[in-house]
Formats: sequence, structure tokens, C-alpha cells
Amino acid sequence: MTKGDSASGGEASVNGDCLGKNSGEGRFECALLTLGTSDSRMSTFLNMKAILLAAGFATRLYPLTRNRAKPLLEVGGQPIINHLIGRIQELPDLSEIIVVANAKFSSDFAGWKAGFQCRVPVEVLNDGTTSDATKLGAIRDIEFATRRADLNGEDWIVAAGDNLIGFDLRPCHAAFRRSGRPTILVRKIDEESRQRKYNEVRLDSQGNVRLFREKPASPESRLAAICFYFLTPEVVPLLGDYLAAGGNPDAPGYFIEWLSERISLAATGIGEPWFDIGDRASLEEAREVYEQM
Repeated sequence: MTKGDSASGGEASVNGDCLGKNSGEGRFECALLTLGTSDSRMSTFLNMKAILLAAGFATRLYPLTRNRAKPLLEVGGQPIINHLIGRIQELPDLSEIIVVANAKFSSDFAGWKAGFQCRVPVEVLNDGTTSDATKLGAIRDIEFATRRADLNGEDWIVAAGDNLIGFDLRPCHAAFRRSGRPTILVRKIDEESRQRKYNEVRLDSQGNVRLFREKPASPESRLAAICFYFLTPEVVPLLGDYLAAGGNPDAPGYFIEWLSERISLAATGIGEPWFDIGDRASLEEAREVYEQM
């Protein structure tokens, strides 16, 4: 598929993009975006695998994560990854979950898996890295997982293992199925200084991604994507193309920016609660919120 012009040249309004406001560090309240109908293709694949990125070393959370992987830190009485998988396994066509871990914590994830109940098989892959200095980076971990997993032409999900998701993913999944195209999940950020650390997403009036910029110096839109993507089989070989061209192998947003210039992407808004557990402050805020739930 090549990226074509959208049906409408106009840009979506804030109300069309994502309703909501920043309600604290890392947390956003956001209504679901309604996709336009300019693309009538529907996804024809009945199964879907999920790849969860959990091979980072989370140095910003030291000493908490010196001897414990960040997705295994507890919030609300259970590991962060449990909350994420709890929502992903509600998707009707999910066939398998693949967790990419590093060599330092792979045995911890194996122990976690042994005591975790899931309605679909869960596989833990060890990417072989032992320190932050030798890590593969998120994009190489994704490529590693796609090579090890048999996707069989299935649609697939990529999600950061430190996404703390408390909202229902099924409406986002339905939007992906309606569009039949790779779909990113977006939310609104009110502070420009915070957005410069993430990314900028601009949409047309049909809900198609018109612009994606990772870590923008001067963002013009207040929409940003979280690290949760619904992807189609055509994206798999493009990972190798991106890396062969010298693409940044670490932050997934750089790949999505590159991808948005080559194929058409759709977007849908997220609900709440949602937290990006990046530092001690966001972890403590999430714990406070979940204690009250």
C-alpha cells in the first residue's frame, strides 16, 4: 500500500481529534475519536498477536528497577504488565501474546508467566542483552519478535510493557478493524514542554494521520500517540527497511514517523485511566489513583 492523499484537505478540530484534558502527570481523560469513512477497506484477518516490549532497563527508576523489570513493578496490587494484558486479552481475535524481555530479567518474566492466567498462550522471548549499554532498542526488539514469532500474515499489536492501561481497548480495536489500516492511539497533551518529550500527531478531518513527528522541537498540535499500535502484515518487512536505512532503533515513535511517510495510518483516541510509567513521580501517581479505584 502506498500513502495517498486523504479525502479531505482540512485538519481535524480538537473536538474531532480527541476530547479531554490533562488530569495529572502521565494521565489523560480522552474521548474516542470517530474515524471517517474515506477508506472502506476492512481488515480480513481473524487472528491477531500482541508483542509487548519489556526488554528495557528503566534506569530512570533506579534503584527500584535495578533488580526488577519495570513492567513487573506493582500498581494496585498487581504488576503493571497484568493491567496491560488484562485489557489486551479482552480483544476477541487475540491469538497469542509475546513478551520481549532482556537476559537480565527473562527468568523473572518466566516466573511471572508461570503464575499468570491468560486466555491465550503467552511466550517470553529473551533478546540476549544484559545492560542498558548493550540493549537492542525497541525497533530491533520488535523485529526480533516478528522473526521468532510466526505471524502467519496476521494483524498484530505492538505495545510498551510499561503502558498502564485501565480503559477498554475494544473500541480502539473496532476502529482499527473499520479502517483496515495501521492505527495509532492518541491522546491530548496540554503542555508544550511535556509534548516535546513525546511526539506530535496531526490529523485530517477524516481521522487520518497527516503528520507524525517524534520529539518535536516546536509542536503545533496537542495530540500525541502512546506506544500502542495496531498493525497490519504489510508493516513487518518495513521494519528491516527502516533499520537498513539507518533509522533510530530505540524509540518506537521514530519508526512510526518514518512509516507515516510511506503508508496511510489511521488514529483513534484513548480513554482513561492511562499512565506512562517513566519515572518515580508517574509511578507514585498511578499507585495513588489505583488505590482509590
